[in-house]
Amino acid sequence: MSTTPAGIRNDEPASVDALDRDKIARALATAVKVCDTPLVVGVYGSWGTGKTSLMKLVQGELESETDFYTVWFDSWQHQFDENPAIGLLHTMVAQLGLAEKSGSQARELLTSVAGAFTDLTQWVQPLVDGSADLDQLRQRFLDERFKAREQQILLHKHLRDLLDKATERGAIRLAFFIDDLDRCLPEYILKTLEALKLFLNISGCVFVLGVDREALESTIRARYGDRGISEHYLDKIVQVPFALPPITKAAATRFVKSMLPEELVGVTDDIVAGLDPNPRQLKRFVNSFILNNELAKEIFEGPDYSPIVLVDLLIVQYRLPAFYKEIAESRQALIADRPDKTVAGVDQLSSVRRLVDLVARDPSALDGYIYLSEAISVRRIAFDVVVTEVGEFRIQLIKVLREVLGCTLTEARDLAESPPPIIIATAKTREEAEVLLARVLATGSTGEIR
Repeated sequence: MSTTPAGIRNDEPASVDALDRDKIARALATAVKVCDTPLVVGVYGSWGTGKTSLMKLVQGELESETDFYTVWFDSWQHQFDENPAIGLLHTMVAQLGLAEKSGSQARELLTSVAGAFTDLTQWVQPLVDGSADLDQLRQRFLDERFKAREQQILLHKHLRDLLDKATERGAIRLAFFIDDLDRCLPEYILKTLEALKLFLNISGCVFVLGVDREALESTIRARYGDRGISEHYLDKIVQVPFALPPITKAAATRFVKSMLPEELVGVTDDIVAGLDPNPRQLKRFVNSFILNNELAKEIFEGPDYSPIVLVDLLIVQYRLPAFYKEIAESRQALIADRPDKTVAGVDQLSSVRRLVDLVARDPSALDGYIYLSEAISVRRIAFDVVVTEVGEFRIQLIKVLREVLGCTLTEARDLAESPPPIIIATAKTREEAEVLLARVLATGSTGEIR
């Protein structure tokens, strides 16, 4: 059986720090150890920036303490649970081994909490009854409100008892790490954030929430429409926001070099210079390059193959997909014989300049590399659409916003009048993003795909 090419990495979070974030992890862990409780810490970063890896490092720091327990909650795996709070508590009981430590007590408390939740959501009864007079309706309303209050008190009591069991009555602090929330369905995201409020009057608990803030705010905006709500909703829940800083060039270089086989480390600087400093993007690019390199060994003979040429073409495929299509169809796309050709506007990219020089010497030199890049591509799969400047036909843009976001006329108008950039769609396919961008541009506004 053939072996996997050296350097291929899966998409799981890193267990060892390769991005110089150990100092950040220690600082966050220290803050969690000494903070007042309850508290919610928000770790903000876009897709692939390493939120999960950083949270794992923080969790590792806390687990070395004798007076700290940690619970890891993967929201994405629980997004079809009816109630996020119950899913979170089930995970806590399982990961802390409470069922084994306390016999049936933990299970009974968990059942009580779940029952209280169910009763609380079902207490409201229809008040409109044609056969009832006004006094009867008033009395029914008061009765139902009393039942709701009873259930709230019972819920908090059971919840407090369960957490007392988990924290050994306050002797142990409990840190919940909630990950991948921004990958979930909008309704589940909102339910989870609302569920966190239940815990915010219970001491001894710290919640570390890893999210893409822009994507999450876009979800809230799509749900509520008003931009002001989306901007302040998260701030009312998160007391300590932390924006994950981009990785340095030096860290990116070490990261890429650590994934490359010995014979390919010479292209490290070219990869780092050609891509954004996003750890997941770098990892996927390197994986694709390594597989392409293995395939090249079977296709090319002797000295005809150059890894740097393959890297250059893959960078163009990733950074400039439309231009890459032109090159794939005709190598003449790399010959700047007319000022209106695409290559004239992108030749500042070093990878493009090297490909131009190569094709100028030998028009067929890229043929084998094109085959490789088509076989195992590094195309991006998720794109955001952003309005960068609102044009003179504001009404037409408002119409587009209403259709895309499903919001009211007032909400769309407020959004159009807010300062750019205005994110109007996230995680779209390239084709969907291009169609939506064309609609934005048709209104006289400017925008871009990110």
